[in-house]
Amino acid sequence: MVEAARNGEVEGLTIGVVKELDNDGFQDGVRQRFRETVELLESLGAKVVEVSCPSFDAALSAYYLIAPSEASSNLARFDAMRYGLRVGDDGSRSAEEVMSLTRAQGFGPEVKRRIMLGTYALSSGYYDAYYGSAQQVRTLIKRDFDAAFENVDVLVSPTTPTTAFPLGERSDDPVSMYLADLCTIPSNLAGNASLSVPCGTAPEDGMPVGFQIMAPALADDRTYRVAAAVERSLAERDGALLDRSPYAVASA
Repeated sequence: MVEAARNGEVEGLTIGVVKELDNDGFQDGVRQRFRETVELLESLGAKVVEVSCPSFDAALSAYYLIAPSEASSNLARFDAMRYGLRVGDDGSRSAEEVMSLTRAQGFGPEVKRRIMLGTYALSSGYYDAYYGSAQQVRTLIKRDFDAAFENVDVLVSPTTPTTAFPLGERSDDPVSMYLADLCTIPSNLAGNASLSVPCGTAPEDGMPVGFQIMAPALADDRTYRVAAAVERSLAERDGALLDRSPYAVASA
């Protein structure tokens, strides 16, 4: 299938739209631009089919157990003794006090949140219930990808459920922040090739919309070919994205 694509052309490619990553919870403008881009690829000769990957619904929960768990153990090396930041080492404090002061000042709120969550998930009595279960979900996600790629060359979805939000707007709502990763997490967990390319701006706010292209591991060339076709076709039809965005900064 994929051999038919050359120099960014998508004729002959089979493209799968992930059912679980295109739903009513997404911003209207994001869904509109995404579907327009899928139609564009179809007009260029690609075959478009809907693909169901049911385990993707649990990807967000699995990721935010696995990533904090791995972070909590890896960040233990930042102890202010061997390298990195050191706070409060005036000769009057113990090593434990210096470590505590350093980590309190050196780690931001989100890092501390993830360390605590990961430490809890790995603690005795909770390892199998949380971290172990999340790893099982990871395996199911990988199997969903493998099954999908038996029938399609690439999978596509929006990159994020919404356009970019103002800096600091969700700082006090970590769950809302995590939901922004909904579409990109499955590839992260499975270790597949994945690429995001702009596909226009949302009519509600003029912010860019991302179009995500996913391919099997070591098949990065497929993502480049689809992305090249999208970029070229949109530029020929609509002009450069920066020229159309109200947030573009004019060069001197």
